[in-house]
Amino acid sequence: MVGEAFFMKTSRTIALKPGTLLFRSILTGTVGGAAICALLLLLAAAAVQSSGQLPQDLLQPMILIISAVSAFFAGLFAGKVSHRRGLLLGMGCGMLLFLLCLIGGAVNSHDVLSISSLTRMMVMVLSGALGGYLAIYRRSKIR
Repeated sequence: MVGEAFFMKTSRTIALKPGTLLFRSILTGTVGGAAICALLLLLAAAAVQSSGQLPQDLLQPMILIISAVSAFFAGLFAGKVSHRRGLLLGMGCGMLLFLLCLIGGAVNSHDVLSISSLTRMMVMVLSGALGGYLAIYRRSKIR
């Protein structure tokens, strides 16, 4: 009996509690989205530096596009980790990423709350929800 128990295969899968899984997926999505946002901002800064000048009218749309893309990937990462509730997790990741950007903007500027920040919040929440939705409900390829 003792020898049989020693050589028996044991399952190494760990069942996570639902709250732990949701927290882990939101954290993974937000960190991944923040990394993509930082990378895209570095690429944009390098492009502006190499060109020499940037029209002031292009700054806000460029920041909005970078925010939307990073929130989309944050929702996509969260949906891939959790395998369920992609729409809500994507919205949560978009909102958390917006709050990180808002805090970063508050460090540099005093007028943080404006119409552009409200627009950025809506765009980031919606694009995060879209990323989470596409991560969950995308059809798998049949081979």
